Amino acid sequence: MFQARATTRWEAFYGSAEVVRRYAQQSRLQEPERVIFDTAIGAALQHSQLLDIGVGGGRTTVELARRCRRYVGADCAEPMVQACRERFGDLIVRHGLQFDVVDARAMPYEDASFDVVLFSFNGIDLVGAGARMTALAECRRMLRPGGHLVYSSHNLNWMDRRWGIRWHGLRDYVETQYFWSQMRRINRSAWPIVERDWLELIDPLAGGSNYYVRPQELVRQTLEQGFDDLQLYDLRGRRIDDPPQRARLTDPWVYVHARASR
Repeated sequence: MFQARATTRWEAFYGSAEVVRRYAQQSRLQEPERVIFDTAIGAALQHSQLLDIGVGGGRTTVELARRCRRYVGADCAEPMVQACRERFGDLIVRHGLQFDVVDARAMPYEDASFDVVLFSFNGIDLVGAGARMTALAECRRMLRPGGHLVYSSHNLNWMDRRWGIRWHGLRDYVETQYFWSQMRRINRSAWPIVERDWLELIDPLAGGSNYYVRPQELVRQTLEQGFDDLQLYDLRGRRIDDPPQRARLTDPWVYVHARASR
């Protein structure tokens, strides 16, 4: 997962040995990612140069590196990047995979140097509200005209009623209830949130700030930073095109696929 250099609590959290170990074991695309890369981007991916921001332990690398012409994984947490270099050492040698320690607010890559930018697992929500538009602008800067941006973000609608929760046994129920009780306690000054388009909440596990945004505001932010042809996906990989449906979407997070304006 990516987080900004200044967000030291997130940096410490994602740099811890246990979190790195857990993330380095993951290797599956989420369903909306699979739909977007298989259908919306499709065969064009094989000719693309792809930047995978917030690569973490390489969850998306397994699936995407073999399907694009050039693959670069980037993360702010140096232990995550080192885990990727160790995990994919053979592919680095044979196919030129690249893994870099970066800050999404000021990426070291040239303008218009990528065809696809992926910022998954809600990584953009950790850079801080003040830097969010800067990170989106950086994604636009690095994309060629017509290039693809794919990213996910926490859905503030979910916070209203937490409809997205599905219990899997007593332990899951107890742990989730504890998490939410702590969330409300730590962030009690933020409620009520019903009229808010977005807000930052302190995460009870890591202590860092996490950004939540309503789908219609997420769309507005993306278009404002120089993107068009925007599509929104729920966690089952279904496109949500109707504005009233977007406004009612209560999945814990949603995926955006947009094109860099020509």
